[in-house]
Amino acid sequence: MAAKPKADVIPLFRRSQVLEVAAEIAVGGRSVPDVPDEAAIHCAAVDLSGRAKALMVVGSGNVGKTTLLRWVVETMLRLESRAVIAAVDPVNRSLKDYFAGVEEPPGFSPAIVTKWLEDFLHFVMDHKASAAIDFGGGDTSLGQLVATVPDLVAIMEAAEVSPVLIYVLSPRVDDLAVLATLEGAGFSPRATAIVLNEGMADPTLPPSVAFAPILRHSVYKAAVARGAVPIWMPRLFCAAEVELRRIQFGQARDGIIPEGRTMLPLGAFDRSKVGHWLRAMDSRFEPIKSWLP
Repeated sequence: MAAKPKADVIPLFRRSQVLEVAAEIAVGGRSVPDVPDEAAIHCAAVDLSGRAKALMVVGSGNVGKTTLLRWVVETMLRLESRAVIAAVDPVNRSLKDYFAGVEEPPGFSPAIVTKWLEDFLHFVMDHKASAAIDFGGGDTSLGQLVATVPDLVAIMEAAEVSPVLIYVLSPRVDDLAVLATLEGAGFSPRATAIVLNEGMADPTLPPSVAFAPILRHSVYKAAVARGAVPIWMPRLFCAAEVELRRIQFGQARDGIIPEGRTMLPLGAFDRSKVGHWLRAMDSRFEPIKSWLP
């Protein structure tokens, strides 16, 4: 009796953990094909202890920039560091929902925001003050300022304020466009980090697989080769619950709701998740802790 032919099996739940190699997607700026593999690069973060820092968090929309900067500000407050906090998002400046005293431009037009940013950085340099700036997705002010002041890094360093540039990425290859544009324009501070936000990736895949198109892209490789430090940002599993309450991470962990709010605090499991995430953030960002204001 002849064996029955085997039916074709569609591996619906057997996705390969190794993504197929595809042609590189152009994201603007210069393509740099012949750069070392990340495994062969040993990144040593420059030590900025004791210096004033202007920390700039940039990236595409919906990659976790404000979440990261909220953690940065809370870390500063915990360590009693002093810095000016600014939000220049062209649409949504939600940072001021979490902290008092957040500076912002008087309007939203690119011309107003760019002029305000220039004045703000002048203030920071004149007073040798540290600052943390939240650049929203779609922001053009930093790119316009770099275009008109191409030696911005050297000017700030000469004023004894170190620019710190942090790119936040999701697994979308198009997120590399901001990195490609600023690197191509020559805005390459010695303190540059590339934050790979695991919270934006498919939770069923290992982060290295989800981010494979980013990790093998020439724009990413070139930035790491010249000294940018890769940082893996852990996933906060109850991020939506924290954001819904508009509370700080420390308040979420401790079950605190600010006076005047009517919402219930997080439950015990979610409070544990926030506490675990905060400890993981401290660990992951340890290599660049001297970059924080």
